[in-house]
Amino acid sequence: MLTTSSVLIAMVDVEIEGTAYVYDGSSSPDFCKLADRVKAMRAQGHLSPEVLYRIRKHFRIKSIYHSNAIEGNLLAVGETRQVVELGLTITGKPLKDQAEARNLSEAINFLEELAGNAATPITENDIRQLHTLVLSGLSDEAGSYRSVQVAISGSEYSPPGPESVRAEMAEFGRWLSSVSTPGDDAFARVSGLVAAAAAHTWLVTIHPFIDGNGRVARLLMNLLLMRHGYPIAIISKEDRLRYYDALEWSQASDLTPFIRLLAECIEESLEEYEAAAKEQRDQKDWAQSLAEKFTKPERVRAENEYEVWRNAMELLKSYIQQTVGVFDQAATIGKVYSRDFGNLEFEKYSALRQGASAKRTWFLRVDFRLAETSARYLFFFAHASYTMRARCSVTLHVAREEPPNSYNYEKLENLQSTNVPDLFEIGYEMSKERFVVRPRGGRPRMRPIEDFTKQFFEEIVARHFAS
Repeated sequence: MLTTSSVLIAMVDVEIEGTAYVYDGSSSPDFCKLADRVKAMRAQGHLSPEVLYRIRKHFRIKSIYHSNAIEGNLLAVGETRQVVELGLTITGKPLKDQAEARNLSEAINFLEELAGNAATPITENDIRQLHTLVLSGLSDEAGSYRSVQVAISGSEYSPPGPESVRAEMAEFGRWLSSVSTPGDDAFARVSGLVAAAAAHTWLVTIHPFIDGNGRVARLLMNLLLMRHGYPIAIISKEDRLRYYDALEWSQASDLTPFIRLLAECIEESLEEYEAAAKEQRDQKDWAQSLAEKFTKPERVRAENEYEVWRNAMELLKSYIQQTVGVFDQAATIGKVYSRDFGNLEFEKYSALRQGASAKRTWFLRVDFRLAETSARYLFFFAHASYTMRARCSVTLHVAREEPPNSYNYEKLENLQSTNVPDLFEIGYEMSKERFVVRPRGGRPRMRPIEDFTKQFFEEIVARHFAS
């Protein structure tokens, strides 16, 4: 339960540092909830680049349409899209309105560049550049501060005289630079939301340009929102009267109505992002479910094939290890031993079977050592070679440590030495349930384990250790 003192504290106006503006402190919990929702949305990372691109295009058109419509532009949403995305000219609609749509699109391009360079402060010159783009080809005053007194239609507020504009913009520019580089630790904080509202209000209060102040202020507002981690806020044509009313309140330095409107617009944008994220998740789940039904028979077949293949490889390993043991016992001088690295897991087998890559596929190593002479031969799994591919998809390749004691292994077929054994590759042909070997310079042929294993050991002894 809130105490009397806590209620009083909550109702105290919060000053916005560096400005003449305040807002009602009782709104802070709502703004904090919005900031937390933005952080959660960003942290989830559900949106793919493709979906983000689609949403970005949607918001661009929506932003251009509503911002121009507030100023009296007659283009419909679909017409705005045709002008901006397709470059079409709409018959029967004012050319000025179509130029405004194209100009605002170019201004948004510049805004996105500024948003992406968050370490560089936003300056007065950036504001004038935005204004230049907004009124390009429509006014000789594009990018220039006004030199005459202006009045705001429907408002009792009177902007400062032209003689004060430069000084007031200089002061505004200094504050803007200080709040436009928030840093990573200021992501989606209430201060960013408040700064965006203050920037918009302060600029339209100065009213530095003869025309285009509202469009530039809304661009600047969204630029600050983006830099502070928020989605853009689109003040809709339907909210025009509420928007104008909130700006009237701001002339008394109270930004509460405007910040609340801004927060609601951000919530609407978040809902669209969340809807897009849900659509993507639902589509992904649907595709995954369908893919599982589609691939299940093939996976079952592949798993059955893998078990047969795995058993064949274990049989081969067992025989080689048995041969090593018998050989080692018979050798009174020297040492022969093997090192088991395990069999290939199904996922790696499946990857190799489909032509993809797989790492860490060592199977077995056999070491021979006699006095100062040693030889290490490694058996590892990889794609079947071109000549073996018709019979097998995943095979054992044979490599040798080269040079000795370097822990660098080279496939036998790549070595140019004269002491290289003839056994290059071993596979298992499922249909015939037999081992297939590829010798040096020969075509693959079926051979019993006993034959090619004994030949391999005999060649190693003859080519490494025979005097």
